[in-house]
Amino acid sequence: MSLAGKTILFAWEIGEGLGHLPPLKAIARAAKADGAKPVFALRDAVLTRGALAELGATILPAPFWPTPSPPPVASGTYADILTANGFATPANVRAIVEAWDQVINLTKPDLIVSEHSPGAALAAYRKIPVAMVGNGFVVPPADGPEFPPYEAAKGEPQRQRPVLAALQEGLREAGREAPDTITDPFRGAFRGIYTFPSLDTYRHVRHEPVLGPIEPVPPLSPLPPKRRLFAYSAADYALINDVTQALMDLGPEAAAYFRGSLSARASVIKSRGVEVFDTAPDLSSILPKMSVVFSHGGTGFTYAALAAGRPHILNPRHFEALSTARALEALGAGICLNPFDPKRFRSAVKRANEDVALRDAAQKAGAAAQTFVRDATPLETTMTALRRLFT
Repeated sequence: MSLAGKTILFAWEIGEGLGHLPPLKAIARAAKADGAKPVFALRDAVLTRGALAELGATILPAPFWPTPSPPPVASGTYADILTANGFATPANVRAIVEAWDQVINLTKPDLIVSEHSPGAALAAYRKIPVAMVGNGFVVPPADGPEFPPYEAAKGEPQRQRPVLAALQEGLREAGREAPDTITDPFRGAFRGIYTFPSLDTYRHVRHEPVLGPIEPVPPLSPLPPKRRLFAYSAADYALINDVTQALMDLGPEAAAYFRGSLSARASVIKSRGVEVFDTAPDLSSILPKMSVVFSHGGTGFTYAALAAGRPHILNPRHFEALSTARALEALGAGICLNPFDPKRFRSAVKRANEDVALRDAAQKAGAAAQTFVRDATPLETTMTALRRLFT
């Protein structure tokens, strides 16, 4: 069975940056080759156009709650993400679901592929099959009646009950069937978890298979004798001045790419000998030249650095990245700086270049990642599962 003649809506609703796009693009490309019509509803419907141009697909803005706010009392589970993004009251739930209804009515999908898009999943509940895809953080285990905590022995699952009540009442007000449990709408007809088992936020409780990164990763390469750091950051980072000053202190020992425009700051950094890339470099080419890397823990870059066997200094900007940083520290291959501090950064760079145990652990973790990738078939597994939905 192929997907010929099927319309697939690829939805992304929550999360910053463009790290949520690659899984959707990979599946959409394969689905189009199989005869399907891909349509996108994305949180960022502007900057994504260049990356998706080859697909010639319609790209619509996704509905999302415009004023995220932390929950009044944290549960330590995915329910907190729902609460922070508008799903805390019945009125909000109804508004988000009805906004997604309009997208669904316009595109008329046979299937929705949801990447961190709970509103789309709720709107499609009991109406349209949904494939829940993404990294370990955005596809939490949903085999129980409540979401498990992010960290072992932490979190209070019972605090999810008010969120469930809001979802139930909001869906009823929208004329929908209400779920019995908070996890029901997020189980999906297929679940594609695209991460390494060692980096999965829920590795301590997940029972379903982890498929591995859906994007190709660089090969493992030996650490070079020459000290060189590659930094992957963002021009809009709140501490951009501290980061750039720390890189300038390293001078020719540093290279960097900043997502977004650095404007005049780029010339200043370059004047101190730092190599600054105007466009994202090919990581398969750049990582073998680097003895250490720095980032904010985005999944795509983290997977690449892990597979390449690089010691990784991380300054997480949100909990998802903090979870990744902790996982790398547990492997002995990472150093978490939270918050960023120039003095601690210099110490971390020195340690990453001189600590034999850390460097060996990074290479060992890279070898394990390569072994896993060699046997993993994330895209093939996904496409087989999606085709079966229509047999």
